[in-house]
Parts: sequence; C-alpha cells; structure tokens
Amino acid sequence: MSDRARMAGQVVFLTVVLAVFWLAFVANLQPHDMYVGIPALILSLAFAFFAIRNIPIRFRPTLRDVAQVWHLLWDVPTDVLRIFWVLVLDLAGRRAGSHFQAAPWKPVAATPHETALRALAVGYTTVSPNCVVIGIDRERRKIFFHQLMVSPLSRMTRNLGAGETQ
Repeated sequence: MSDRARMAGQVVFLTVVLAVFWLAFVANLQPHDMYVGIPALILSLAFAFFAIRNIPIRFRPTLRDVAQVWHLLWDVPTDVLRIFWVLVLDLAGRRAGSHFQAAPWKPVAATPHETALRALAVGYTTVSPNCVVIGIDRERRKIFFHQLMVSPLSRMTRNLGAGETQ
C-alpha cells in the first residue's frame, strides 16, 4: 500500500472517529452545536493530517500483541488483592516495601514491530496497580519497574518480550 493511500485511509478513519466522539460528547444536533463542532472537527483533522504527514508512525503491532490485553482480566484483580494486603499490613504496622527491579528485555531493535512491543508492554503492565514500568533501556536490554509487593512479571509482559526477573 502506498504512503498516500495509507494516509488517506488514516484521515478518513480519524474523521469518522472525531465526528463520533463529538456527537457522543455533545449528544445533540442543534445548529449552534454544529457551528462549534464542524470547525473543531476541521481543525482536528488539519492537525492530524499534518502530524501523520510529518511524523512517521513507527508502531506496527500484530493482532497477537494487542490481544495480550486479555491477561489484564486476571492481573488487575490479583494485583488489587496484593495492594489490599499491603494496606492491611501497613495498618498493622508493617511498612510496605519499595521494590525497584529489572528484567531482561529482548525486543530492542528500532523496527515498528519491536517499538510496538515496548509501548504495549509499558502501557499494559502499568495498568495493573502493583507494577509501574519505569522504562526500557534498549542498550542494556532491560525493563525497569517498581512494585509494592514483589511478584513475578505477568505472563502478558513476558509474552511481549520480558525475561524472568533478576
């Protein structure tokens, strides 16, 4: 697919998404709302078109990578229980730990797919309340994260490229 065709598809997609969001948030089609909505949509499209044209998008996840989000259905409730346990221990006088950890990280190339793996790993892993990703050091091939209660990295994060915690 040519760059021009891909850009046209992205602009059409953005137009539809922006229009749907506008209608969802405003929830009516009165003329005075349209007087504001249509120029806002045009300005948003102009900005998006400029950004798409001048800033190349280097983010190409596969469906399998994006689908790793289903692991959050288990990870989030489990981590909520861990955080609740940390709270109980804190109220009982045992202060919560602060555990800064590192794990090996495999996808370090500057390819669009490996960039997507890093972005998805940071976003998905940080959703769970016990683990906050600090960052990924591509030179050292490490993912750095912070936990209140030590637990193994989730299967989702390992599927996206992390190794076992050191």
